[in-house]
Amino acid sequence: MARFKTPGLRNLGHSAPYVHAGRAGSLEGVLGLYAEFPALARAGTMRNPAPELTGMALTGTDIAALTAFLRALNEDYE
Repeated sequence: MARFKTPGLRNLGHSAPYVHAGRAGSLEGVLGLYAEFPALARAGTMRNPAPELTGMALTGTDIAALTAFLRALNEDYE
């Protein structure tokens, strides 16, 4: 137990760029990548995808709702 400390979601909206190489500059960009990954996995064009990816599907409405939720966790520093 407690071998890894995963980062929390608080203030995630203030910590751009995202993804390990800074590939996404916004929360919408990150969620857009997560929307693309399942399609790539189903098409067989992703290398070693997790089996769970083939059953996922994020829509534009899902992305908007998730982005709003993540931004709601931001602290107001002003």
